[in-house]
Amino acid sequence: MRRLTFTTVSAVAVLAACAAGSIRPKYEPFPQARVDTIGAAPAAVIQEISTRVNAEKMRPQWISPEEGFLETQWFNVVTQESGVTDRGNPDRIILLRFWADSIPGGKSKVTSEAVMARTSDPSVVNPRDREMLVPTGHAGERLQARVLDGVKQRFGK
Repeated sequence: MRRLTFTTVSAVAVLAACAAGSIRPKYEPFPQARVDTIGAAPAAVIQEISTRVNAEKMRPQWISPEEGFLETQWFNVVTQESGVTDRGNPDRIILLRFWADSIPGGKSKVTSEAVMARTSDPSVVNPRDREMLVPTGHAGERLQARVLDGVKQRFGK
């Protein structure tokens, strides 16, 4: 009995450690997020997205090709600076997220979103509730499209 308990506790600890190491968020993309099919495995897609994001002067905040996820730092689309905030002009500050999931045929379903702050109200506890997708035609949406168009050029559909 004692051995079973130790084994069970050890297994739970290992699983918890693995789950704690994940950077892919537990929340899902916004329902209106962009969805594309890319002709490559998720890890390769995320690596290429990282290259394209860096070419746009953005810096990744979180990246895991193994998990199929990349999130940039907040980025000012006017000044082209990463890791910034602008309380006077919050519509200039965006963040990009990319989820890549394997689908049949060696391809990936890539879901992406360009978000901006909906509110800076500290009473809103969940950070995700402070965000919204950028409006159609916004510079963040164009930036997101350039990144994805480059990835599609590299790998195809």
